[in-house]
Amino acid sequence: MANNDSAKRKGLATLTTNPKAKTTQSKFTDNSALNQRLKLLDYLLEHGSISTSEAREKLDIYYPPARAFELKRDGYQILTIWNSWTSEHGIQHRIGRYVLTQKHPLDCEA
Repeated sequence: MANNDSAKRKGLATLTTNPKAKTTQSKFTDNSALNQRLKLLDYLLEHGSISTSEAREKLDIYYPPARAFELKRDGYQILTIWNSWTSEHGIQHRIGRYVLTQKHPLDCEA
């Protein structure tokens, strides 16, 4: 079963990093965890980085840290850089900025 899961992740990674099969937001028809990962990866491939608050606002991803973790688990090199952010209510928050450091996933055999 673990080999099957690994094969699925590698297939997803290949699909999402192949320029001929590039995803666009118009193809995301639901807000499943899979589509949230695809949206996040698509944005990172195009822009290089995104913060937690930006991912919530722009991509409609409720909990971006989980989606970034799942992409890391699938072999993508994503750094988390911690920043201070002030909300519209004037409250300081520590939020992550996710930076894609390698466009193709590493081969992970977990």
